[in-house]
Amino acid sequence: MARAIRGGRGQRASGFTLMEMLVAMTLTMLVFAITIPFFRAQTRAMGAGANRSDALQNARYAQATIDRELRRAGGVFGQPVIVQAAPFSVTFNADLYTRDTITDPNAAFFSATLDTLATESFQIGLAKALPTGGRTYPTATYTDSNGTRSPAETISFFVVKDASAGRNDIYALYRRVNAKDSTLVTSNLWIPADTGYFFRYYRVAASGGITQVASSSLPLYWDDAARTIDSLGVVEMRIAGWYHNPVDSTDVFRTVYQRTRIDNGLTLALRPCGAAPGNPSNVTGARVNNANGDPVQVNVAWTASADDGTGEKDVTAYAILRKPFAGTAWSAVGNVPARGAGTYSFADYAPVRGTWVYGVAAIDCGPSWSGTASQASSVTIP
Repeated sequence: MARAIRGGRGQRASGFTLMEMLVAMTLTMLVFAITIPFFRAQTRAMGAGANRSDALQNARYAQATIDRELRRAGGVFGQPVIVQAAPFSVTFNADLYTRDTITDPNAAFFSATLDTLATESFQIGLAKALPTGGRTYPTATYTDSNGTRSPAETISFFVVKDASAGRNDIYALYRRVNAKDSTLVTSNLWIPADTGYFFRYYRVAASGGITQVASSSLPLYWDDAARTIDSLGVVEMRIAGWYHNPVDSTDVFRTVYQRTRIDNGLTLALRPCGAAPGNPSNVTGARVNNANGDPVQVNVAWTASADDGTGEKDVTAYAILRKPFAGTAWSAVGNVPARGAGTYSFADYAPVRGTWVYGVAAIDCGPSWSGTASQASSVTIP
């Protein structure tokens, strides 16, 4: 059994005296008094760094979005490269998106969910005023060298004042395709009153040097008599992101400058594709079965067009088509890039039940299509 030990002469009970506790509390308070301001300073520094990062990332996102599409402007026969060049908006034509890689193999991006109003030239019946005022566009129907509607859509980027920001120099960036509704790209962009621009423009000389277009000459339009807009080769952007810290009511600004070269500028002449390419030949289609006798694919083979590697040498691809044995309407199955070979092949891994005839057409850089060369026999998928 444990015994309680009483403090006697020469012994001291365990614990702290009042004086020791007062000294310890005083030291603790001194440590907190020294460290708390340090932690507060570090917190403010981290917050300020995050605010600067938010403003910079916002500016960079706007810059990257515009640059990605603007650098692809032009390169399509018959349509102007730059439609509108203004301090707060730029409008251009570019073959950016397609729903069908067979009829529009030169588009930069593919999306099957888009409608035709966003993947082909602006229809004259849906003409609208260009952003930030000015002309109504288009005033003509644009077609490619094959006589079909041009695949290049009209893209606008423009900024408008953001009334919700509580300031008179904060803007929001929007994007518009043809007659579709404008969509917000980003907000909280700062354009000070003494700057007066978001876009600036430069002409490119034959020597490669650039000369800024005077602000007093803007805006420029595709239908101006002098056609000054056709000489534009560089678009400069001044994009400043803004972040407002509600805690201490401070404003943070970060600015990004970007010059985007219009590589397809001054290429309005018809590409030298000449006549439609010659037909492929010797088209064959053969069903392939698995070990159980079930059809898994149809192998299509053909001899190249006479303009693939020889002749006009302008064949860029082959379209593989099929139609019902008793039908007349062809439907696209796939495509194969031309590579100057004598023969080609394609595997249709999605055969459909029925009796089918396969065909192949050559496509040149127009793009113009040859006639469809079809197989002599049919393929039956049970």
